[in-house]
Amino acid sequence: MAISTNTFTLNASYTKQQVITQLESAFTWLGWHDKCDHTGIVTGLVDYGMYQDDDPNNNNFYAYYYSAEQTSTTGVGTGASFYVRRYYGNVNYALVNKPGVGYTNGEYLTFAPGEASVKESGIGWGCTVYVNDSVSYGTTHNGFYTKNIHPNNPYPYGVLRHKIQDNKKYGVTYRAFQVQSTTSIEHQAGPFFHPSDFDPDGSGTYTGGSGNAASVPRFCGDRELDTGWEMLQTYGTQYNNPKDGQFSGTDGSHTIASSNNFQLDLNVYRSGIDTNFCVMSYRQPTLSSTKLRDNTFYTWIPHNYTTPVWDLDNVCLAGNTEIYPGTSETQQVTITLKTMPYGSADSAIRQRRSAEAPYDRLNDGITTVYVSNLAIGSPDTYNYSYYPKLYNRDSTFDTNGNTGAGKTTTVDPAADYNAVIKGVPLNAMMVPSPYNMPEDFALIDFVYDAPSINIQQGDTITIDGTEVWVVIQGCYNQVNTTRGLLFVGRKV
Repeated sequence: MAISTNTFTLNASYTKQQVITQLESAFTWLGWHDKCDHTGIVTGLVDYGMYQDDDPNNNNFYAYYYSAEQTSTTGVGTGASFYVRRYYGNVNYALVNKPGVGYTNGEYLTFAPGEASVKESGIGWGCTVYVNDSVSYGTTHNGFYTKNIHPNNPYPYGVLRHKIQDNKKYGVTYRAFQVQSTTSIEHQAGPFFHPSDFDPDGSGTYTGGSGNAASVPRFCGDRELDTGWEMLQTYGTQYNNPKDGQFSGTDGSHTIASSNNFQLDLNVYRSGIDTNFCVMSYRQPTLSSTKLRDNTFYTWIPHNYTTPVWDLDNVCLAGNTEIYPGTSETQQVTITLKTMPYGSADSAIRQRRSAEAPYDRLNDGITTVYVSNLAIGSPDTYNYSYYPKLYNRDSTFDTNGNTGAGKTTTVDPAADYNAVIKGVPLNAMMVPSPYNMPEDFALIDFVYDAPSINIQQGDTITIDGTEVWVVIQGCYNQVNTTRGLLFVGRKV
């Protein structure tokens, strides 16, 4: 089955704000905006703290409750949580963590012992909340859950509410995109997001003190489970805030363009076999190039799949997989698939509720490097032992070794093999594989008998006169012949 493709174009001299609306349009085409009409989110509280006996095992006299959840309410609101810090038994700091939905001003929330107080003391906690009823979030299937693209905001952002699986506790993933310059984006992902923006016409991110929502908009939830940072640590809420200059995107900043002097295309390639799967890639078609990577930039797969490996009632899908071409074409011609198994932290061990986190708890990304067998001229090109090996057989090289007088025998040429590589794992270093790419995406190890061919994204390759594949990303050697490795999607 063929893929479907759409291109979202910004003309030269585009702005940072337009990069956000370009992404918004792409997700609209994919149908990924979840309409939810969220109102009554908690923006502040009045603390009715109660003294309790200190925990005898707590030598620091502080007790922390990073995401305390209500036991009951006088209203109908659900889902809010609070950061509570006690000192010598007294609440001395309380902040809104998760915003929840459906609250009304003046609702009184109660918390059982163990949520915002030491369980053994038998004393709970309570607070009255106030809300912002003037804004509704996620009101359309045609736009971001929330965004701010005002010209006075130096860090325009958009937040996708992405439903991965219905009727699951963690079946929704929020993805926030920030544009710090016209040539780069940063993004995070996680199960909870507080959308309040107290300064929609400017650059402000309200911080305040105890009793407020603390540096919103931002990702939220329990420390080192849902987000990587504690709310009161230095930059703890700012790292998760896409309106803040401290926003710390997964795997840093991603280059999407050389400058805004050229047209910017966001190309989206969607599987016809699994319509939840897509590849997104930035390209500047009017930028001069001699090879594919000169004008093709950040290419990635936002994770959107279910798997028997985990249950979204327990964990949240938060990762993404990036696709990079090699930067040297003279020795190893490569394509790298790099999976970031977390979304709103600086390592997987700091977002443990991410479904993908156990694959890579201590490092920073899971890397599979595919090496072309054909780019240097023979299928026995040196390949590191920890790289996956592509199956290739060419009887020209499979001989009995006789190069002089006598008889040179080869393997039967009928055994020759260099097929389109389908069923590619999302990342071959993840075992068991949580997901294999649908077979309308593939790798092609190729030789084209002409030098210096400038293969570009969107070019096509025809196999046996029947299969047509469109080039998405790749790396190739242009000396004597053009040969290398391409990541492709099936057009016909």
